[in-house]
Amino acid sequence: MPRRAVRSALAACLLALLTLVGAPARAGSAPDQATLPEVLRGLRVDTLPADYVVLLDVSASMQDGGRDLYAAARAALRPLLDGLAPVDRLHLIAFAERPDPVFSGDIGANGAGVLRRLPPRAEGQRTDIGAAIEAALRIVEQPGEAAPATVIMLTDGVQDPPPGSRYARSGDNAFADLRKRARAVEERRSVRALGVPLTGRTDVRLLDEVFDDTVLMDLPPEQVGDYLGRVRDRIAVEKAAAYVARDRLAATITLEPPSVVVGDAPVDVVAHVRSAATRVPLTVRDLAVEVDGLRVTGAVEPAQVTLDPAAPEQRVTVRLRPQALPGTWIGGERTTDGEVRLVGTVDSPWRDVIDRDLGLEFGPQPVTARAAGARTASGIPVWLAVVAVLAPVALVALLVALRRRRWKPMGGGHLLVAEPGAAAPYRQLLSGRKVRFPAAHGRGGAQGTGTVRALRRRRTVGSGTELVLHVDYRRAGRRHRVVCRPRQPVSAADGTTFTYQP
Repeated sequence: MPRRAVRSALAACLLALLTLVGAPARAGSAPDQATLPEVLRGLRVDTLPADYVVLLDVSASMQDGGRDLYAAARAALRPLLDGLAPVDRLHLIAFAERPDPVFSGDIGANGAGVLRRLPPRAEGQRTDIGAAIEAALRIVEQPGEAAPATVIMLTDGVQDPPPGSRYARSGDNAFADLRKRARAVEERRSVRALGVPLTGRTDVRLLDEVFDDTVLMDLPPEQVGDYLGRVRDRIAVEKAAAYVARDRLAATITLEPPSVVVGDAPVDVVAHVRSAATRVPLTVRDLAVEVDGLRVTGAVEPAQVTLDPAAPEQRVTVRLRPQALPGTWIGGERTTDGEVRLVGTVDSPWRDVIDRDLGLEFGPQPVTARAAGARTASGIPVWLAVVAVLAPVALVALLVALRRRRWKPMGGGHLLVAEPGAAAPYRQLLSGRKVRFPAAHGRGGAQGTGTVRALRRRRTVGSGTELVLHVDYRRAGRRHRVVCRPRQPVSAADGTTFTYQP
C-alpha cells in the first residue's frame, strides 16, 4: 500500500506540472526557452498515433450489491475516450473468464461512442486478470511499433481464473513469461500501465508485476473519470518524447572554400551551418574563430543562428584580418601555414522542455569546422631598399644645388651703409654671388656686419628685370633683413640706411 500511495502522489505531481510554463532561459546568449504547450504544438503530437488498451472487468461482481460499479467504470472512461486524438488507436477489451475484444482501431470520430459496444450488463462468472494482461501485451508488442502505449485496467475483483487457465497462481511461470515479454517491449517503446481498483481489495497490482512503469490508483470511484480525462495530457508528453527521441539533435558546419590564403587585405569565408534535426529547432550560438600558426584574427557575423526544421541551413560570414608579421626582410615572399577553425555550441529553444518535461537529455556535441590556412606577405624589393638609402642623399644635394643657383652674380656696383653715429657711410664693392661686409674691398666706418646676395626680379617701373639685393645685417646684437632695389634707400629698424648703387 505505501508503494501505491507514493506512485499515486508522483503521478498527480507530474500531471500538475503539465500546466506550468517552461523555465526562464539561461544567462548569456542562450536562446529564449519555449513552454511545454508550445513544444507540443510545434511537434504536432496529434499526428502521432498512440495505443490505448482498456481492460474493463465485466464479471458479475461489478453489478452485485448496492452499487453499480460497471456503470461507474464506463462513465469514468468517457472523458478519456472523448479526448483522444483521431489518429489514436483504441483497443477496448471486456474481460471476465477470458478477454473479449470489443473494439480495436483508430478512434476517429467515435470517441466515447464505442462504449455502447460493451455488454449491457456485467455477467461474467470468473475474473482472469492474467489473461487480460496477456491480451493487452499482445497488442503493445506489435512488431515495429514504437509509439507510446497505455494499458488501463478497471476491476473490482481478485485473480479468479476459470479451470485450465495459465494464470492460476500469480507467481508461476506464466506471469514470469509475461514479465519477460514486457521488458522486451519496453526497450523499444514507452508503455505505461494504470491500475484502477474499484473496490478496496483487488488484484490490479498484477499489472505492476508485468510492466515496469505502472501507476496503481488509490482514488474513490467518483474521481477516476477526472483522472483518466487527464491521462491524455500525459500521453501527449509521451508522444513528444517519442518524436524527439527519434530526431537527430546535431548540427554541422562547413567552410567554403576549405582552404584560405590571407595576404595583406582581409578575406571573407562563408560558413554553412546545417541542422540534422527534422522536428526540433536548434540554435548554434557562441560562434567564434580559432587560429593556429597564423598571424590572423577572425570574427563571425552573425555569431548565433537558429535552424528551424523548415529552414535547416543558414550562412554566416567569417572575416579574417591579417596582422603584421614580425621582423623585416628584403626581397621575396614569406608564407606561414596553419589552421582556421570555426567553433560553436548547439542549443535549442526547446532545451528546458526536453530535459525537464520529456525526461530526455539534451546534450548535442559542439560543432567545429576546419580549413587549411596560409598567411603570405612580401618583403621590401632590393631596388626599393637602394632607393630608400640614396633618395635622401640625392634630395639634400638637389636642395643645396637649387639654393646655390637661386642667388645671382652681382657683377659690380656697391652698397652704401649709413649707420647712426658713424662719421661716414660704409661703402662695399659688390661681386660674385655672396659678399660679406666689412671686407677688404670695402671702405669707411662700419659698426655692424652683414651678408649681401642678389636676386633678379621684375622692375616695379617699366619692363624687364633688375638685380635686387637681400641684406642680412647684424648690429648691436640685433638682426635686420632688408631688400634693396637699385638707387632706392632702405632703412632698417635701428636707423641704418642701405643704398644699392649698380
